Amino acid sequence: MENGLRWIAGVYDVGYTFTLCEGITPQELLVRMGADPSHIHELTEDAVAELQFRPEDGHPSDLEFLDREDEDLVARLKEAGFLSRPDAIVRAGAVPGWAYAIENFSCRATSCLEALSRGTRAYTVFRSGAGMQQVGYARAGEVLAYYEPQNPSHGHTTTQATVPGFTYTGEEIPDIAFLRFLEQELGIYIAWEETLAPLPTAAFARAYP
Repeated sequence: MENGLRWIAGVYDVGYTFTLCEGITPQELLVRMGADPSHIHELTEDAVAELQFRPEDGHPSDLEFLDREDEDLVARLKEAGFLSRPDAIVRAGAVPGWAYAIENFSCRATSCLEALSRGTRAYTVFRSGAGMQQVGYARAGEVLAYYEPQNPSHGHTTTQATVPGFTYTGEEIPDIAFLRFLEQELGIYIAWEETLAPLPTAAFARAYP
């Protein structure tokens, strides 16, 4: 991949949420989103895709990543909610100084910005399957901006509040423009290949706490 974060918009082209939180670990990020620490498991991108796309009548034994004879692992994944068709599965990783979270389809993080930014700061970008795009910024437990870049007044913030330093010019698709902003403003690069490996992962039964 040629860029630091913009590849996310291409890989998760049917909807995603990408979140950055400064100065905490991936595990702490998931806990702040509501995960039980004992229910966090390290799963690959392929394993999560299997869980998300398995058919309604599918059985855990059909999952290729799961060792059918490892009854203890099956029981732990079931207890953690991975085998109960969760509304959101969130994977988290780390780059120097930051933890990040990637969600395929879901937007769990957007409802947790206050908790994520407690004692620090957090950025998030969301694109729905229908094409709606929103960006957000929170600091010290307060959401300072959450809005659609194309319609800044249509958001969950005070009038005309925007992400500090981010100006949407309309030259790119909003979420790509915001990912570019994060690359340049924060100097963050995440290798796509690294996100395929096992990362701390949590399942959430509901999209919102």
